[in-house]
Amino acid sequence: MDAKDLLPGYEQTLPVLSRPSAAAWAADPIHTPYAAPIHFDPNSVQTVTEAPTAPPPPPPPPPPPPPPPPPTASSRKTTTRVRKPRKNNNASTGKSTLFWVNSDQQTAAAGTTDETLKRIRSHVMSEHNRKKRMESTEQYNKSKWKHSSSQPPTTNPGALVPAQPTRPSISSSASLSGSQISEERELEQVDELVTSTAVGYPAMQSASWEDCSFGGTMAYPAGPSAWSYVGQGANDPFNTGHTQLTDRMMRHLRVFLWDLTQEAHPLQTRYKPKLQAHWASLIQRDPAILHATICMATSNDAMRAGELPIRDPKQKRSQLVIDTFHHRGETIRLVNEGLSDPVKASSDVLIAAVSTLLTIEIASGNPDYLKIHLAGLRQMIALRKNFDDVPSDVRFQISWTDIRVACMAHAKPIFPFVRYTRPARLSLIPPNDDVALLSTSLFALLKIPGIFGETMPQIVYDLLELSWYAEWIKGNTGYKEFNEETEDYFNTEVLHVEYQLHTDRYTETGQVKGDNSIEGCTRLALLLFHNSAIWNFYPMVGQLLPKPIQALRIALEATIPSGLFALCRDLLLWLLFMGAACSLTMPSERAFFVSELANAARLQGIHSWQEARSILLGFFYVDRIHLPMLRQIWDECHLQVEPPAV
Repeated sequence: MDAKDLLPGYEQTLPVLSRPSAAAWAADPIHTPYAAPIHFDPNSVQTVTEAPTAPPPPPPPPPPPPPPPPPTASSRKTTTRVRKPRKNNNASTGKSTLFWVNSDQQTAAAGTTDETLKRIRSHVMSEHNRKKRMESTEQYNKSKWKHSSSQPPTTNPGALVPAQPTRPSISSSASLSGSQISEERELEQVDELVTSTAVGYPAMQSASWEDCSFGGTMAYPAGPSAWSYVGQGANDPFNTGHTQLTDRMMRHLRVFLWDLTQEAHPLQTRYKPKLQAHWASLIQRDPAILHATICMATSNDAMRAGELPIRDPKQKRSQLVIDTFHHRGETIRLVNEGLSDPVKASSDVLIAAVSTLLTIEIASGNPDYLKIHLAGLRQMIALRKNFDDVPSDVRFQISWTDIRVACMAHAKPIFPFVRYTRPARLSLIPPNDDVALLSTSLFALLKIPGIFGETMPQIVYDLLELSWYAEWIKGNTGYKEFNEETEDYFNTEVLHVEYQLHTDRYTETGQVKGDNSIEGCTRLALLLFHNSAIWNFYPMVGQLLPKPIQALRIALEATIPSGLFALCRDLLLWLLFMGAACSLTMPSERAFFVSELANAARLQGIHSWQEARSILLGFFYVDRIHLPMLRQIWDECHLQVEPPAV
């Protein structure tokens, strides 16, 4: 909207602003609404159609001008409406200070100059904007909206007009066309508003106000909250993941990525970042593996706190147990949804989720239940080309779970093991003289025909080399400069040696060889050493993996009275020590092993733990793990051999 549209015949008049009295203002015809017909006063208005190039000298007083002809079309917009004639009583109230400059010849010549037209347009637009702001302020004050300091900025155009707390609200009768103000006090305040609009307030488009409505309350567009697009805390600030992570979920996930992944590879020194990146990529791809890894972390913490497995159904559940069952349920639900899709059923993420879920189920202590799920996992992998087609890290997780279930059930692993190729030119030596004595006595027994099978010497040699490498990494040598290929090889050898110890218990046709023999007892003792020196399972998780310990006790109970170890009493001493060291949390088995160890030490004439240590070093024994156990067990044996005097 411009001055031409708002004030018809604008080129004929130039207002001069000054404040008249209230009565003069009310009687002035300029204050009548613009929508009313406007008539020209023949005594006060003279039409000027063309501006001279230079103002003429002041002429003598002219006679009364004739009535102006009707406006003709020109380059500027004109109107055929004439201004309403001025009332006669205006003279009695005093001369209005808002007069028309064309009423005298002196100012008529300057009425159409650019500067004058600019002033006209400025005045008209300021009046128009003032009345719009007055109406907006009135409606805004009526709505009684209370803005607080934390109120977000509104996108409504009305918010661009600042409030005037020191000025009273304008009457609701104000409109875009004009308003009737009769009080002088209100006139003064409106005049201040007019003079201030030229500086502070931007011009508004009338359409922006006509489209707005204020029905008593400030209306905001309905839509989602801004916080719905933002993640919680610093975990996922832009909410880009498939699942919003709470702080507690993120703590559990951090335990899995930083702690449990490292424990799954006990001999790694530089593989941790790659392992974390692998699991992080799986977690970002599917929510099933996300909940599975969180559940693994919570169940691990609950097991360490003694809250899992649940022994008392009436016991109050802690937050760890609640989180474990919640994320376990979410994992099962998401896995079932994924299995309904033939393409996703054999995907890496779903196989990893099921394998992780099986690892969690180990805490239940039910191996038969785990075998059913392992069979289902085998069917999922059968949809792939072969077991080698599964990514190496996922395959490692599957083999780890398979071997743990075999240890729980004292059974044969289900999945085949994919062994890494031994690095070329790999040469390993023991880190110290004590470690160099490992298995020297056992190798002498391996050479005796008929005692051990064909595969046992290779298993013993692989375990010996693995023990040397473990002492280089875990011991106090400080040497950890093996290359990445060597590290990857020995990290998989940890599982391969244990896999061999489980499968060697069975014949090629799947028949159990039996444990009531020197080879059977030695195989069980090697498994206990592996799970205590390489893995840190025993003695802490003896109640979760009790079958090897119980099998060794049953085998020794059957073979010791028969004199099977009469020619190899050093081997019997080592077998009993390994059983006693790993059965710390199993009182009945612990009592048997300590009692038999005390009898064997007395028969061999061993009177100190130092003598016992020198014998144990010839088999599989490391001071890093077993020396504190040896001294504790020897104290118990000494009390049984020589009871305290009364």
